[in-house]
Amino acid sequence: MRLLIIDDDEDLRNLISHYVKQEWPQAEIDLFDPLDRDMPEESFPLGSYDVVILDYLLGRGDGLDWLAHFKRRADCPKILFLTGAGNEIIAVRAMKAGADDYQRKQELTREKLIAAVRDLSADAVERTLSPELAARMEGQSLGARIRIPGIKVLHLIGEGGTSRVYLASRERDDEPLVVKILRSEVTADSRALARFMEEYSLVERIQSRHVARIYDHGTADEHAYLVMEFFEGGDLNKRLGGKALPPPECLRLFRELMLALGDIHEKGILHRDLKPQNLMFRDDGSLAIVDFGIAKHIDAADMTGHGEILGTPRYMSPEQVQGKVLDLRTDIYSAGVLLFQMLTGRHVFEGDSAVEVALQHLNTPPPSLPEELERYQRLLDKLLEKDRDARFRNADEVLGFLARKFEQQADPDRTQRLI
Repeated sequence: MRLLIIDDDEDLRNLISHYVKQEWPQAEIDLFDPLDRDMPEESFPLGSYDVVILDYLLGRGDGLDWLAHFKRRADCPKILFLTGAGNEIIAVRAMKAGADDYQRKQELTREKLIAAVRDLSADAVERTLSPELAARMEGQSLGARIRIPGIKVLHLIGEGGTSRVYLASRERDDEPLVVKILRSEVTADSRALARFMEEYSLVERIQSRHVARIYDHGTADEHAYLVMEFFEGGDLNKRLGGKALPPPECLRLFRELMLALGDIHEKGILHRDLKPQNLMFRDDGSLAIVDFGIAKHIDAADMTGHGEILGTPRYMSPEQVQGKVLDLRTDIYSAGVLLFQMLTGRHVFEGDSAVEVALQHLNTPPPSLPEELERYQRLLDKLLEKDRDARFRNADEVLGFLARKFEQQADPDRTQRLI
């Protein structure tokens, strides 16, 4: 494999080269400093490389211009384009200009780099594709084939058990969007397909700034899809990074989550799958709930098959684990599990299997908070009551508790104003 790295940061060039050499010791790597050398002319042997890693900011040049120049050449290899974190508009422009993949530089890890290079150089580094790589290539191929009116599907950015998620944009501008495409094997299941399409109708009914905006839905080439807003701030999982957040930030995010649940529950909708991956952040820091794939209207909640368990075991309420008829309090419990994780950086229950974790939600008292977080213990106790009759009944009750116990204490003058 031959690799060309074009970046004005010498340290990054060397680090990328080091990671690639660790994975493929026989790889040939050339380092190109755009501060010392101009854009390569036609005589430059671009076609001799399997992959080019090209940065957006080149010191005295624009990476998008270099990308366009390379892509006009018949011998242009695959290009991995590097952008800054939060620069999804640049990523969209790069993908439209022909980049084969993109990565945010500030979030580039060894694992992400190696996966991207392996994907782009599959013919050069692997005679037989691994199942994982074959699946990703299939996903990329599907995204290239799908035709959605007014939308350009650009690049696979995530995969789940039921759907693939793509970076996309409106054809009239460079606004980043997300397209979620249901897997073909799931589309064949009429029940799963109905649940996927119900997600659009449920979110459309809510119309809240605390819920991901869905712009369109339908089918293209027999594939069901949703077109949604793109979240530059990533999800709560990314924000946590396996660590606790400062308590004031935890309370702020938790209050936003309660406002979101209030809007959802007001429409009679249960989310039923709250978890860090389903709490997203916009570039202004505001929180929104996504993935209503297993959400249910409260009037239809008792139509779930007896004993059917849907959700993620780490965040399930006791009644959800038991397959009981659910009400608003199931989401309240899951929100409490999330608050514990934000405050401590740990899961409320650990186990070697999903079943073991689920049974702890049924039978094991949650661990107490450490002494420095003791003031939040009563809130968590009421959120995580195993008997739902003793739990907060709805988001408004939680918001009222927060206002009385935390907001007034933070602003003692306000207490006087309220008397």
